[in-house]
Amino acid sequence: MARSLPPKTVQCYHCDHRFEVGGRAQSTSCPGCNKPVMVADQVIDKQRGPIRELKTCGKIIVKKRGRLICHHVVAHNGLECEGIVDAQTVLSRQPVFLGKKANFKGDLTAPSVEITEGAQIQPSLFAIGPPIDESPPPEQPPDETPDAPGPDEKESS
Repeated sequence: MARSLPPKTVQCYHCDHRFEVGGRAQSTSCPGCNKPVMVADQVIDKQRGPIRELKTCGKIIVKKRGRLICHHVVAHNGLECEGIVDAQTVLSRQPVFLGKKANFKGDLTAPSVEITEGAQIQPSLFAIGPPIDESPPPEQPPDETPDAPGPDEKESS
């Protein structure tokens, strides 16, 4: 009898709703927006594309002989590239790894990126930092004049 995997929490790439799915789930419908979402990891071991978009709540793994040609890539659980990624935009909510034989082209948004010596990166925009939904709130500037009357208050003379 096959062992069941524990449930995992995923986040919808359409509406950012977080929910649990079974450990072996490949795809499901988001309970927040009712749109279909891919939750399984995507392994690219040969040419895939050109395609318009590839989205998953899991990880995208591009093997050494893999080539992903795609306009828009969303990999919520990270991207590992040992092959070729040719994209317009790539969005990841987890760290991105570019191996020594990787060839990467596209604008990347991710919390961090590890680039191994030998990886080739075509000129593109990299926005590296904390994910949008987990960034700390901006600090409020301190009130420089605490005794000054507010806009609805009148000064007493």
